[in-house]
Amino acid sequence: MHHVMAPERSPSYSVDEILQDHIRTREHIEKLGRLPLSPLLKITIWGLRLYVVFMISVVVINIITEMH
Repeated sequence: MHHVMAPERSPSYSVDEILQDHIRTREHIEKLGRLPLSPLLKITIWGLRLYVVFMISVVVINIITEMH
């Protein structure tokens, strides 16, 4: 004999309730603003940017030399 389990009921929210909650949360996040970055983190980010530019130039140079 099999027992059929009733599916668990999740709370039902209307689209308007969810949208209002989303709007309130977004406004709260925008009020918080951005946190200042530490000097070490700024240096790290700039180092990664320079690395990306360097690697793109290496790839472009390799493509050009392989085509000739």
